[in-house]
Amino acid sequence: MSLFPLILQNALPWLLLLLLGVNNAISAVEEYQTYIIHLDHSHKPENFLTHESWHRSILNSLLSSPADDNELLLYSYNHVMHGFSARLTPSQLSEIEKSPAHLATYPDSFGKLMTTYTPKFLGLKHNSGIWPAASYGEDVIVGILDTGIWPESESFKDEGMSPVPQRWKGTCENGTAFSPSACNRKLIGARSFSKGLQAGGIEISKEDDFNSARDYSGHVHNGAPWITTVGAGTLDRSFQATVTLENGISFEGTSYFPESIYITDSHLYYGKGNTSKAICNHTTLDRNEVAGKVVLCDYSTKINVLQQITEVKRVGAYAAIFLTGKSSSLFPNKYSIPGLLLPTASGTLLKEYVTKVRNPKVKEMKFVLTRLGGKPAPQVANFSSKGPNPISPGVLKPDILAPGVDVLAAFSPIISFIRVGKYNLTSDYALESGTSMAAPHVAGVGALLKAVHPEWSPAAIRSAMMTTAYAMDNTGTIMKSELTGLSGTPLEFGAGHINPNKAMDPGLIYDMGLQDYIEFVCGLGYTKEQMSVLIRRTQWSCNHKSINDLNYPSITAVLTSKTRYPVTMNFSRVVTNVGSDTAVYRVHLENIPTGMRISVKPRTLTFTRKYQNRSFVVSIELDRDFPRVIFGFLKWIDQDSHIVSSPMVAINF
Repeated sequence: MSLFPLILQNALPWLLLLLLGVNNAISAVEEYQTYIIHLDHSHKPENFLTHESWHRSILNSLLSSPADDNELLLYSYNHVMHGFSARLTPSQLSEIEKSPAHLATYPDSFGKLMTTYTPKFLGLKHNSGIWPAASYGEDVIVGILDTGIWPESESFKDEGMSPVPQRWKGTCENGTAFSPSACNRKLIGARSFSKGLQAGGIEISKEDDFNSARDYSGHVHNGAPWITTVGAGTLDRSFQATVTLENGISFEGTSYFPESIYITDSHLYYGKGNTSKAICNHTTLDRNEVAGKVVLCDYSTKINVLQQITEVKRVGAYAAIFLTGKSSSLFPNKYSIPGLLLPTASGTLLKEYVTKVRNPKVKEMKFVLTRLGGKPAPQVANFSSKGPNPISPGVLKPDILAPGVDVLAAFSPIISFIRVGKYNLTSDYALESGTSMAAPHVAGVGALLKAVHPEWSPAAIRSAMMTTAYAMDNTGTIMKSELTGLSGTPLEFGAGHINPNKAMDPGLIYDMGLQDYIEFVCGLGYTKEQMSVLIRRTQWSCNHKSINDLNYPSITAVLTSKTRYPVTMNFSRVVTNVGSDTAVYRVHLENIPTGMRISVKPRTLTFTRKYQNRSFVVSIELDRDFPRVIFGFLKWIDQDSHIVSSPMVAINF
């Protein structure tokens, strides 16, 4: 695991905080295991000048402690949390857990390894909007927790960067194939944390890893929750190939084949009369019939496209056409032969030709073409996680949608991205998809907003992004789900798709402070010990406010099978004016479904100065049972055309 801070400038930052865990097997009695010990720093005796000296003293006081505390202590922490990580036996751990300073124990866990266009899609421009307003993120320090970094990547060139901020206190750590000189004015620090692995008897491989901040195999899959939860959306860009039959009919389908090639006058094979051959099922194709030809593979629920491409490759096919219900059926690094995906609807004419013509042929195939302006876009990616959050369904998740499909991302150049023929191809950049691609966009916009509004809290930044998001696609309708092809809901796209330039000037924000979060956590029913760990203090007060009154930019009414109708639920909110000194906002209700009635009091919010607060109450009345989710939008609109939008969602949970 590596930590490397970056300075933002001249590029949308790529930020990802990953907290992954895979449980290890339970250690045998009195075997050493690595633990992270969370302590209450208020118990530190005054005679210890540093937290680390206190932590070493704790370890030295343990029964059967080795003479050298370096054998136990791995890391000492005193920033995000107070405590240390150490190699301990069960009995030593038991001693520590009896201390009044002990808050929590976390067994060490291991994470499993698993753009150029998106700034334009987000509306970012060099000469106007949030980019120049934020000085392109100048002097904003971003911390990234991931599996490492490739410092020579073009993404980390520091040309035109300002000097490293004087407030920076970090370091660029020396390690395997990583020198402090690898850092510069953009990559200002890098550290690797591998003591826990090595203490656990796991040696850092010299063949396929580096004992340093240098990355080897790329980013890990993201399975962690975020404070701002991000869904992944598609772009209006696609990568296509075309096929023209000998009769002149042409088709265009999805392809990521990495070479620009042109195929002409090739025989077209289709296993007509044999269902297994028609779908290119495993081991069914005959090399004598297929080798050197373009193969058509029919759609089937019995086999996926990856299995089909493996089969046609096995028998020496020159290229392949796959009929499928989904354009995203094959990852970019799986196009090991020239192939394109066609929707099943397009396959009707193609199959008619190949079954009726005695000697079917492909006149030409072209790879690969880039298409822009595709519709509908954005859509919610088929892999994007959906709400509600089972622990607290009353807080809408995800919060927002951002580009997460086919994002051009820096890639480790020492590992193969794709194998074509006999060759393993590497690249400095590769198309990647995932919420791990969407999250950096949101974090990057957040960093730009922090540069423009340094006084804003994380909650204010999240609010600005959510209330200025859009829920309509480029066809003017509610964004669709790529998985179903149907209109999506806020359980899929949250408040909508992020709009960076609008977020810079939201008009109003829904802000929150520590006490708001304390009230929320109190409402989840945590124990005193759990509360102490979460909020990092031993004393707090809870007023037992309703979760409905959490000052969130979205509103969610949660109903169950036990709910008796009609039912009315109230939601209190407070907004802060961050726009003009004087402003008058009037409420507008949109897309309110049948069976849902909304009342807002007051219906007008008047502000006479900046940073002034105003409160309002939303009442949601449901007169009968409804499908799983229904929703509408509450919008506050002022004389300066600020539109402060919040989704209002009712879910049967």
